[in-house]
Parts: sequence; structure tokens; C-alpha cells
Amino acid sequence: MEKEIKFAITLDENNVPEKITWNSSEDEKQSEEIKSLLISVWDKKENLTKRIDLWTKDMYVEEMKMMYFQTLMTMADGLERATGENEVAAEMREFGKKIAAKLDIKT
Repeated sequence: MEKEIKFAITLDENNVPEKITWNSSEDEKQSEEIKSLLISVWDKKENLTKRIDLWTKDMYVEEMKMMYFQTLMTMADGLERATGENEVAAEMREFGKKIAAKLDIKT
């Protein structure tokens, strides 16, 4: 069985994203508009992470700060689930809380 996740990016005349939508093959009829996306993939041949970071021009800086904070926290959750590295995940969460304070994010 194969599943797909699709992203559609509408660009302005300067190639800046104006609109981003996504949907999955499980619910192709439901396309959801989003303001940004962060995609990381592991390239096993090159042994490195490749990534795409996109955001629409109407995304506010405060929203971007919150997205990065939340992404860091969910990365800690994922690391813990995938590897059992509870101590490192806890350290990542503590680091995330420090970053939130510096960015003036209310958690």
C-alpha cells in the first residue's frame, strides 16, 4: 500500500509563497491551507538530513517563533518515542523552555 502527502505552493511574481495547501491520499478531497511548513528527510546515501522550510508572506514573526518552539518540543517527543532517549529528550524540552523565554513565548 502506498500513501501520498501533497503540498501545493502558489508563488507571487517574485517566487515568494502566497499560499500553501496540503492534503493526503487518505483524504484527497480535504485540502487544508497552511502558512508554513518544515520538512526534513534523511538521505541514507549521503548520510545527511535534507530540508525544506517555506512560509507565506502573510505569516507573522510571532507565529514563526511559536512554530519553531513547538517543532523543537515535538522533536523531543519523537526522539524519546523512537529511541528511548528519555534524558536527552528532557534536556531538549528544557532547552526549548529557555528558547521560549528568550523569544517571549507564553507556554
